[in-house]
Amino acid sequence: MVTQTRETGREVSTEHPTDPASRLAPCGGAVTLDEEVDAAIAWGLRKGGRVVVVTGAGVSAESGIPVYRGENGIWTEGGVESMQMATASFFVEHPRESWEWNLSKRTEIRVAQPNAAHIAIADIGRLLVGRFMLIGQNVDRLHLRAGNRPEETVELHGHLEGMRCRGRCQGVFPIPAALDDWGRTDRLTDAQFALLACPLCGGPSRPHVLWFDEFYDEASYGFATAQRAAAEASLCITAGTSGGVPIAGRLAGIAARAGASLIDVNTADNPLRQLAIRHGGYIEAAATEALPALAAAIGRRLAEGDPEPPDFDGEDA
Repeated sequence: MVTQTRETGREVSTEHPTDPASRLAPCGGAVTLDEEVDAAIAWGLRKGGRVVVVTGAGVSAESGIPVYRGENGIWTEGGVESMQMATASFFVEHPRESWEWNLSKRTEIRVAQPNAAHIAIADIGRLLVGRFMLIGQNVDRLHLRAGNRPEETVELHGHLEGMRCRGRCQGVFPIPAALDDWGRTDRLTDAQFALLACPLCGGPSRPHVLWFDEFYDEASYGFATAQRAAAEASLCITAGTSGGVPIAGRLAGIAARAGASLIDVNTADNPLRQLAIRHGGYIEAAATEALPALAAAIGRRLAEGDPEPPDFDGEDA
């Protein structure tokens, strides 16, 4: 399947066995990279700054993990009740019920496998070690399972594999294996609940996720690291995020103001696409189709050395 993103453009296939760059992230189809996207890639690579990829729920959706908003989304399906459960205030009032809900979500996520988009992003990271940063909004850790380097990954909303002390102890600790395969109807016994104590002080712990009524910080969520990476970017790719959570738009805006070229990957129009149109280009396609093509194009550009990029008309933010 070929997805046309503009009236004019050139097709970039990810299936060329003789081209090492094209083998980076194999995909079942090809996607068209138009002139704006090609120019944005060339400009961003040649400028020499960081290449930053910001991902959202749309990337993991193709691994079977529900998105949060929209049709069949977690918050849409569960309504107000689910959104209330994803808050610190609910945890304070009902810690056992909150843990049970988060443990069941962890079980649902653990059966998912990285898809072609996750693998392609990991391939981009391998091509650009030292000048790459992945900023993920998902809590499933599929990016790391696909091969992204932890030191070049910011899990902006935490992850469901970890817990941390509610007191002063520092660090994120693994959730005990005895609580694996937790079901929606399972209920914590006193003995099981005791397993969720902080391993350092024995006090209560909490899931390592950012809840709706909390704020980003550096210590737990790498917020300053993410903003710094965006400010150092010369190419910023947003994928599978509609901008419903303001942080994605904020990071893309920081990159744009720093002079980066932007590329948005999404199946539908959204505010990030409109920003990318002014500063680069967009691909209207599923992440599993678009990101392997982007990885292959970046690989070829790097293999060619430092060619003069096409004209690039990025506007001021």
